[in-house]
Amino acid sequence: MHIITSKTLESRRRFLRTLAASGAFYSVSGLLAEALTLTPRQTQGPFYPLAKNIPLDKDNDLVLLDDHLTPAKGIVTYVSGRILDSKGEPIRDALVELWHTDAGGQYIFAADAPRNPKADPNFAGFGQFLTGSDGTYQFRTVKAGLYRGRTRHYHFGVTIPGQKSRFTTQLYWNEIARDEAGNVWGTTNENDGVLRGVRDPAERAAIIRDFTPVPDGAAGEQQTIFDIALGLTPIEPPYPGAEDGVLVVAGAPTGNGPGGKPRFKLTFPAQAGYSYEVYADPTLGKLGWAALPFAISAAEKVDRNIHTATAEGGLELFVEKPSVKGFYHVAFRVPGANLGTPGEMRDGPGGPGGRPPRGPGGPGGPGGPPPGFGGDAPPPPPQ
Repeated sequence: MHIITSKTLESRRRFLRTLAASGAFYSVSGLLAEALTLTPRQTQGPFYPLAKNIPLDKDNDLVLLDDHLTPAKGIVTYVSGRILDSKGEPIRDALVELWHTDAGGQYIFAADAPRNPKADPNFAGFGQFLTGSDGTYQFRTVKAGLYRGRTRHYHFGVTIPGQKSRFTTQLYWNEIARDEAGNVWGTTNENDGVLRGVRDPAERAAIIRDFTPVPDGAAGEQQTIFDIALGLTPIEPPYPGAEDGVLVVAGAPTGNGPGGKPRFKLTFPAQAGYSYEVYADPTLGKLGWAALPFAISAAEKVDRNIHTATAEGGLELFVEKPSVKGFYHVAFRVPGANLGTPGEMRDGPGGPGGRPPRGPGGPGGPGGPPPGFGGDAPPPPPQ
């Protein structure tokens, strides 16, 4: 079990400071140093968490969940990069989602429970980030565990301004996967059915990354840079009536909430059918913002991280975390946009985001994972 120490916390702070100070992700490097290779689209998979599985604390730190004092088990891993358009230009306000198995190979997905009871109770299992002006995202998580039928991987979803559905891909380790006993895992990068589906060598190389030790980090911590280049053009819709089309709202102190913690009220004009999220620290600029849970009245507990307005008019949201200089970024999703639900699963077996087809390599098929592979609930029936 990974235990939080002062060195662990300091390495986390050092990592963030390094990003801000060095400009490591803001220079032309990696994908931009040569001809840009677009990131291949890959299946969302059957275990994107349901709305009831997504934690209230859905920020970009998957190691610490809510107010738990115990961190998730496993090797702490940092994944950072940029979201780029087809010309290699950074995309601002791109919603980046990350989900994957815990150290033991369990997803938090559960069809008949708030979350998979076999998953590490201290592992968030899902996180999201909103990119800043340089398209940068960052996550702190753990090294994904292995489960039958797949090599080690992370799932990424990206929804850019003007697009209503997420672009999905996966990230792989440049390694020979081994189990806890040191034995070579049955499914490697060479025979993983999903990864083998990427035929173009350059595209394949773009989603297999080296993970290296974090300089001066706690023992075992790893990091990598994963730029996601999309063949899409963002069309950022301005928010009606907002200055520069962006909702940056001052938080007004309103005393303590039901849990005894100080609260800050955000007030802005709502649009019917729009869905809203709150992000802290917009003044951090290039580094983007972390998602915050909130309440929709001063008397209620903080119980949600997204809210859809049913009518136009003034909307008040209440948060507990203070933000730099007292301002918050309120992100909005237009009607019909990705709301953090596995909508692409309707494409059916083998389709984009659908569960793998039965047969070789599929759930229950020869050489493939059993139904409900990874110990999760069984895959949903065909749509």
